Amino acid sequence: MRLKNPYKLIDKANSSFNLYLEIHDKLKEFITSYENNQSNMDNLIKSITDEYAKNHEIYIHNQKEILLLLDNLLKNDYEIKNRLSQIEEVIKDYQNKVINNQNFVKSTLKETFDFFNSDYDICKRYFFNDKENILKNYLDTDELFKMCYFNDIQFLSYSPAENRILLKTKEGIILGTNNRFYTLKEVIAFDGYAIPQFYQFNDFVVFDIGMNRGYSVLRFANFDSCKEVYGFEIDDNTYKIALDNLNLNPLLKDKIKTYNFGLSDEDGEVDLYYLDGCDGLTTTVKSFTNVQNEFQINRSKIKIKKGKVKKASNIILDILKKDNIDSKIVLKIDTEGSEYKIINDLIDNGLITSFDVILGEGHIFSDEEIDDNLLNFGFKKIEKIIYKETYSFCYVKQEHFKLWPVKRNNL
Repeated sequence: MRLKNPYKLIDKANSSFNLYLEIHDKLKEFITSYENNQSNMDNLIKSITDEYAKNHEIYIHNQKEILLLLDNLLKNDYEIKNRLSQIEEVIKDYQNKVINNQNFVKSTLKETFDFFNSDYDICKRYFFNDKENILKNYLDTDELFKMCYFNDIQFLSYSPAENRILLKTKEGIILGTNNRFYTLKEVIAFDGYAIPQFYQFNDFVVFDIGMNRGYSVLRFANFDSCKEVYGFEIDDNTYKIALDNLNLNPLLKDKIKTYNFGLSDEDGEVDLYYLDGCDGLTTTVKSFTNVQNEFQINRSKIKIKKGKVKKASNIILDILKKDNIDSKIVLKIDTEGSEYKIINDLIDNGLITSFDVILGEGHIFSDEEIDDNLLNFGFKKIEKIIYKETYSFCYVKQEHFKLWPVKRNNL
């Protein structure tokens, strides 16, 4: 076979060979790239495999730790449950004991109250010397019995014709009252003027302004350290009852000097507003009758009479000089509304600092008040307790004020 143009064939052959060489180079390059990629892939797979193996090992280790922890928790849970069970048993046992004790106390109290109630009328019958039925027509015998029972006060006698009851305190003080015994309860049963200073003073005297039926002057005089009591009472009928009570106690009577006039900020004669038979309800202040409960209830029964007053600073200064008093001095004042005039008179005339203790009862019916102005004269406030219509107050000189520590709730 003869070629027409051998050179063209050679050119095609060369072109094919050159194409082959070009494809061969690309193929070689691809193969090289594939081999490199395969090597990287192998390295990546090896890295992943190694990391997985490492993490798997950690996982296995942690799994063991978790299992061990769970085992310990189960053991602790068992111990806790066991301990809780023991505590529950203790609590249950304690509750049973408390319930049993409560039942015992209730039973005992019930027996006690049943016994007391069953014999209550008998007890009162013996207490009142078999005169309770007569007394019931005039007063609350239950209240009188409770007052005396809880304060160890003996019922001595009762005279229906005189409406006079005689009682004897545990200290031996004999006191007379009528069917209104509120002031006696306030002063004696509730010990309304009890303060520590009366027990710490070696000796003291008392100016009792508004001594009423003599209950407070006898209470003060009963202190061995009390050398003298000066009692002032403006109402002549109440004053006579006070003298009767003093005469019932001859051993104390000699320590008490009495005056049948009131004290104020000037000498003079004043109107007295009062209710028959009601001790502690005599006032020179008409507006007081508008706020005090018994005056309001018995407004139609209010009576008026004249009474004598003297200037407080003059009278007290005269006694201080005349009797040469060098003991501690107590001012007790309860005058149904005149307290302010008296205190102000003593302040204005420089006598307020003569007293070591100032105590008594104030009345809430005006802008005037026994207030902390006394602090400006060297006094410390022991108490000021406000009630519905009144307030009790007590101030002592700084030197007699003894502050003790207070335990706080958050300690």
